[in-house]
Amino acid sequence: MFLDIVEKNNELKQILNENDLLFINELIEGVDTSDPEWPAKGRTEDKAFLYEIVINKWNGIDVHRWDYFSRDCHHLGIPNSTDHQRLLKSAQVCEVKERKHICFRDKVADNVYDMFKTQYTLYSQAYMHKIVKINEKKIIDAFLEAIDKLPKIAPIAVSKLQEDIESKIQRITGASSDTPQDDENSTLRAMKEFAKLTDHIFEEILYSTHVKLEGARKKLEDVVKRRLPKCVGEARLKKKDTLTDKNALNQALQDNWTKAMHKWNNLHPTVFLDKKDFSTEVIQLDCTYSKGKNPIDNVYFYRKRNPTKAFKIKKYEISSLLPEEFTEYVGRVYYTKNSDEEEKDARECFDWWRRDKCEILVYDQEGNKHLITGDCPSLDDCPIKEVHSCEVRRGFWYLYEGHYYNEPEHLLNLEKKTYSKPADWGSESNAPALSLKNVRK
Repeated sequence: MFLDIVEKNNELKQILNENDLLFINELIEGVDTSDPEWPAKGRTEDKAFLYEIVINKWNGIDVHRWDYFSRDCHHLGIPNSTDHQRLLKSAQVCEVKERKHICFRDKVADNVYDMFKTQYTLYSQAYMHKIVKINEKKIIDAFLEAIDKLPKIAPIAVSKLQEDIESKIQRITGASSDTPQDDENSTLRAMKEFAKLTDHIFEEILYSTHVKLEGARKKLEDVVKRRLPKCVGEARLKKKDTLTDKNALNQALQDNWTKAMHKWNNLHPTVFLDKKDFSTEVIQLDCTYSKGKNPIDNVYFYRKRNPTKAFKIKKYEISSLLPEEFTEYVGRVYYTKNSDEEEKDARECFDWWRRDKCEILVYDQEGNKHLITGDCPSLDDCPIKEVHSCEVRRGFWYLYEGHYYNEPEHLLNLEKKTYSKPADWGSESNAPALSLKNVRK
């Protein structure tokens, strides 16, 4: 798009040479200035710091981020903790490993963490919000279904993008005799079509009466009328060394959820949850630039008394209240049908699964038994009204002698699985339990 602007402006064509055009394109795309072999063509290695202003692929501190932080926080009503003015005032070019980089005063290290905390907040509360992701998938599916029926929607071929850019630069600078018509079947032509892919495409499909667009139209109607899958629960996933990407984590989440549903169905004969009615998703949330790494690992600082010497800040020089992990994964389970009863069962199953599949078998005074898999604020809602003995099968439990978790309370654990009478769990009056709650270890 930038090259199209230059090609149509004779004044710019006279001012900008081939290196300038390459340089501007590299600024837009970004260049990793930490690469041992200098990757840029527009400027030489001694100008490395220029590539850390717009898109900084070295440590992520750039005006591109500051721009969308300010814009999106303003429109979403989310507080912006990034003090970019303070970072700008302390920015200075220093030499690091024989290459010039943008460095910052040591006193603004906490501001770097604040910047990435803003990034985490925006992704967790807005960009990756469950409703946003549900709507996003619906719209993408609708567009993909309409792609062959609506000529305005066309995929962009990226395989020859770099070749097309270089060809266009040569034509602008007079190094090639090609004409603009040679772009008709190029990637740049596809990008021109992509520029027309605005919100009106959504409405064109939504209000279309064409039979071939019926499937896509129904998907967009679901978005407008909020006929959407329901998120029955989400949980932070534990890190596993063997699972390093979202696809593997999502597959593991799906497998574990299927097993949990199967066991839940066995524990509750009157309930049947079908795996076909559910979908899973894993999202990645970063409080850093590079996945899992401390955000200041690639940031160099300087001190007031020696402003030309760059160094990496020590751990003891920054706040001890910072997190130990800077990347986390959140797993979500969606229910795709429209049944309030099944949705309620699914939410209870997810909560039980999230609590590590807690189970306790309780007995009343007559020996009647009942399996409980979640919190029970009052046994009046259960087949048995009082707990006189119990067997802990999984998890940690509190038993209460009053309804709605009124004290006295007694903690049960797996060290002793069977409790034959209230005195075994510590009841001084040998009183039965009237409510119980599962607790995480």
